[in-house]
Amino acid sequence: NNAGSLGPLGKVTSICDEESPTVALRRWKDTIDFNVTSSLWLTSQFAKATSHVPHVRVINISSLCAIDPFPSMSLYCAGKAARDMFHAVLAKEHVQQTDGEGTTPSTSNPAQFKVLNYAPGACSTEMTDILADSADLDGGLQQFFSTSRDKKQLVRPDDTAAKLVGLLMKDEFESGSHVDYWDV
Repeated sequence: NNAGSLGPLGKVTSICDEESPTVALRRWKDTIDFNVTSSLWLTSQFAKATSHVPHVRVINISSLCAIDPFPSMSLYCAGKAARDMFHAVLAKEHVQQTDGEGTTPSTSNPAQFKVLNYAPGACSTEMTDILADSADLDGGLQQFFSTSRDKKQLVRPDDTAAKLVGLLMKDEFESGSHVDYWDV
C-alpha cells in the first residue's frame, strides 16, 4: 500500500495561518483520511479477505518519517507513524491470540501471514520534486531534497523496488518490522 500525500507543509503552529480555521481543519482531515484512514481500512479488508489464503504478505510503504520527526512535515510524519503502528499491530494479532488468561501463540502458522513496513528511501519522484521546490519546507530538508535531486543522489524507484522484491524473496524479515532501504 503506497497511497499518500504530503498534506500541508510548514511548522505545526503555522500550517493553517493563511486559511480560515474551518478550511484548515478540512485540509487536515482530508490529509489524515487519505494517508491513514483509507490505508488502514483497505489493509483491514485485505487481511479479512485473505484470512483463508495459505501465504500472505502485507507491505506498507513506510518512510523514515514514520520513526524520525521531520520539521515542517508533521501531518505526513504522523500519518506514516500511524500506519507503521497499525501494521505492527496487525502482525502481532496474527502471531498471538487471546485465550482469556493472556496471550498464547496462535495455532496457525504465523510464517504464513507476515507484515512489512518498508521505507524505500528518498526516491526520485514527483513528491521529492515538490519537497525540493517548497518554500514551506524546513530549510535544511528543502536543501537536502534540492541538492540530492540536482546531484541525482535520490534512490531510483526501480532500485528500491528490486531491493523490496529481494527482501520478500528471502522472507527473513520479522513480521511487523520497519525495514529501511539503506538497511537491506
